[in-house]
Amino acid sequence: MTSGFNGSPINRGSMNRSVISFLFAFAWFVLCNLAAGQTSGAPGTAAPCDPATTSGSSRSSACADADSQESKPVETGEIDSLPREDPSGGKSPVVHYTPALNGGDPIVVPQPYRMKFLFGSDVTGGYDSAAAGSSRAVPSSVFLYDGYVAGSFQGRQSYMLLQHSTSVTHYGDSEVQSQILNRTALSASGRFNKSLNWSFDATNSLGNDALQQVNPLPARMVGPFATSEPVSAAYGVESGRVLSTDVAGSLNWIPDDLQTIRLSMKDGYHRRFADDSDGNIANARIDYIRKRSERISYGFYGQTTHENGFGLCNSSGGGFQVSTRPTDATIIELAAGPEFDSTGCGRRQAVNVHSAVAGALSGSTRVYVTANREFSSGYVRNSTWEDNVVVGLGRKVGRGVFFSADAGYVKGSLLGSLINYQGYFVTTEVRRRLSENFNVLAAYRRFDHSVSNQGARRNVVMFTLVWTPARHDARRSDPYAMREPGSGSNHEN
Repeated sequence: MTSGFNGSPINRGSMNRSVISFLFAFAWFVLCNLAAGQTSGAPGTAAPCDPATTSGSSRSSACADADSQESKPVETGEIDSLPREDPSGGKSPVVHYTPALNGGDPIVVPQPYRMKFLFGSDVTGGYDSAAAGSSRAVPSSVFLYDGYVAGSFQGRQSYMLLQHSTSVTHYGDSEVQSQILNRTALSASGRFNKSLNWSFDATNSLGNDALQQVNPLPARMVGPFATSEPVSAAYGVESGRVLSTDVAGSLNWIPDDLQTIRLSMKDGYHRRFADDSDGNIANARIDYIRKRSERISYGFYGQTTHENGFGLCNSSGGGFQVSTRPTDATIIELAAGPEFDSTGCGRRQAVNVHSAVAGALSGSTRVYVTANREFSSGYVRNSTWEDNVVVGLGRKVGRGVFFSADAGYVKGSLLGSLINYQGYFVTTEVRRRLSENFNVLAAYRRFDHSVSNQGARRNVVMFTLVWTPARHDARRSDPYAMREPGSGSNHEN
């Protein structure tokens, strides 16, 4: 990647094309391997609804309310049969979860289909108190259209989920031009043998940054529970057209049922077209995890991070980590250790910390709390270490009606300086299922941030109609699931 803001536009253009070409080449390679691993037999029937792994939210249509769900025939031209067992006798795929670009509960990975195409759309009308972004507080009505398409592909020993969403926004005030934001996400995983598996994830967004605040906010997984990304508290710091690309991969070696050694790498590139500036953050990490029991695991980790922008920052550290499940519907994570920064990082940090608690208190209530001292995602230019906390509550308030509230705070320092930035967000949402194909929601969001003592505030009110064909929606996790102890829920922490 280019080092800071002094790289030539030609080099940056070549780098961008190389990254995009790599992503397309990788996706094509995985798709070809998936296709080769499938049989030409006639498609079977869709997998039965499993309340333990299927969402009860309004965005999920694989399992509707128990009193209204009926089995459906396989749609013509769609391959919905279950994946075949691995003839090599390998272990069945570990179930984990990935955020959906069009909002709603996380998608269960892998899906119980060899191949399935997903799509949907939604229309939003509302009010934006600062439609022009942080530069000008121009209040305006807002109309937004979002189109979503995805593909789920599964072979004998590999899986891929490819998602894309395009949002087009029109404002009532003539001073604010229409804006477009494109988002793409790729999640792929597989195994080479019984003891060695891999994963690859890539996300990309390109468009006007102001649309980040009126689109579904990004999520971070804690087991099967989606928690709001702390970076949401900083949305609105930047303005204009932006490009963000994050690529992550991991290799897991599992020598026996009690031990896991994981090598992971991540690279994040962010570019702002308004001033032709960019930055890059790369991270490498190794984990040793040992299972003490079915509910408790612990281990050690080491990591190193490199950032370039106006200057260079190198940080390395390690520590101890533990994860426990007091019940099948609750998960607690804790990791902490010393950190050593180079002089270019500016304000140095002595320790890195990750803590999270998430779970279902009952069949109708879920909560989560996360707190971190971690290296920045790179959304705020030249940012290094951040302290953040996010909390959330979700509750079923009636038949087909769901309420959620999330809030987050972030405070960080900038590369090579003592300048701080801070911000918070609050969002509430009421969602109601109208039918298997339609949902309606009302939402309010508040963003407040400050950089170098210059503050910006934004209030957004939205009313949205969501359309998702029942046979073309992904199977989702259920944040309200209360499972019996010892049910053997198969989750990846």
